[in-house]
Amino acid sequence: MKLNLNSEDIFHINSDLFDTVYEKTQNKKSVFGIDYADGKPIVGLWYPSKRIFGNDFPKSRDAFLWILERLLREGRIKLHKNGVFFESSIENQIEAFKQAWPETDKPYPDHPDADFYLWFYDPECPAGIAWRKEDGSYEIAD
Repeated sequence: MKLNLNSEDIFHINSDLFDTVYEKTQNKKSVFGIDYADGKPIVGLWYPSKRIFGNDFPKSRDAFLWILERLLREGRIKLHKNGVFFESSIENQIEAFKQAWPETDKPYPDHPDADFYLWFYDPECPAGIAWRKEDGSYEIAD
């Protein structure tokens, strides 16, 4: 699966989540920027993707994957499964998400009213995240 984000989409993600300093804060973190997701489970990266692209599920998915990859490359997060950190390349870690990602925002046909965010807690989700702390260690957020 190739990401279908154009340069305008990436500019919007960067501007909205990474580059803009918001004055409204909660616990000294912007309620809109990516720092607000710091310390939260992996589903915390889905919410800003969804906020930016709304009901455009493919774009929200691609934004999520782009954000995930950026945070991995910056060393701000690590992926893990059941507490064991992934040691594969970042490309392989992102590919695991691409392969496992549901085709629609309704991954549970027997429960059509279930929110997509539940998938991040499903065993089918390839990983959870750990956030880098100030001392350089990583704390699992799930």
